[in-house]
Amino acid sequence: MATKTTNRQRRFWGVVLFFIVSLVFICGLTALLVRSAFNNARHESKAVLAGASVDTLVELPGDRAYPGALAIGPDGNIYAGSFCTGDIWRITPDGQRETWVKGGSKTIQAASGMAFAPDGSLYVIDRKDCDPRRGQGQIKRISADGQTVEQIGTLENDEVPHSITFDNEGVLYFSDTQRGTILKLNDAGEFETWWTLPEVSDKAQPTGLAYDAVTDDIVVADTAAGTVYRLDFDLDRKPKLLGTVYGEDDRELDGLTIDDLGRVIFTIYDTNKVARIELNGDITILAEDFREPSDVGYLNGTVYVTNLDSVSLAPVISLLIDPSLPFTIDKITLPIE
Repeated sequence: MATKTTNRQRRFWGVVLFFIVSLVFICGLTALLVRSAFNNARHESKAVLAGASVDTLVELPGDRAYPGALAIGPDGNIYAGSFCTGDIWRITPDGQRETWVKGGSKTIQAASGMAFAPDGSLYVIDRKDCDPRRGQGQIKRISADGQTVEQIGTLENDEVPHSITFDNEGVLYFSDTQRGTILKLNDAGEFETWWTLPEVSDKAQPTGLAYDAVTDDIVVADTAAGTVYRLDFDLDRKPKLLGTVYGEDDRELDGLTIDDLGRVIFTIYDTNKVARIELNGDITILAEDFREPSDVGYLNGTVYVTNLDSVSLAPVISLLIDPSLPFTIDKITLPIE
């Protein structure tokens, strides 16, 4: 009787083990197939606007570069920041790259937004960690010679800074995706709410932010509403909403910049495109097929674009998907007008 019972138990556990092994095999095979499906041929950006061209400006080192931020320096060079290593690279217009500031706990850990101040120093939003589940960060100032890094002001834990800009009076503004606001640095060295975005269809999430020196306006992108707003200043430099210059509910927006004529150039993150808002309000697609364009900069008829390629940073998915290496900064050369 004991022998029969033992045989039945062996058969039972044998069947259980068979199903477990089969399940693990099926899950593993599925994961490999998913990984293969996502990690397919690399997409290269291409021009859409007639007469424009798109090329790789520079390749960035390693598999953790994740360029999340970009700014044009007063010296005419392009500065890009890594969202995962915190490195800040200085890149010449012909693509020569050097590490200007080495990332780390004493400098920058996760660059999200960057802008140059009138004195030539570079202000960087440091998100501290490139894990998308951790959002809190601070604003850092890098001296014009790149030798010193210091924290500016203090942000609360529920404030998630994203992009940064300066107006013609040297006042600093940044977008807060968590609270749906634009904050500014006041004369007392404290951050205060300057403008609260309208909640159109969901909780507002301002991302891209740029100052238009042509019109003395602030331009803001709200990725939750797929909207770009233009704000004027009243006599007290308080915000005055001029209106919506772009709106498409199901689009995710990120970086913003302004060209010499005051036209807004912005990234449509979810469709991997870079677009321009013409002075008459029309939308022109400049180029497409980027690998998650997170930020843009403009200089002398050329648009510079970061390829963040951040899908592999998401929890669990990171086990299945690799970034499309090498990470690059691309450039769109626009036709002469």
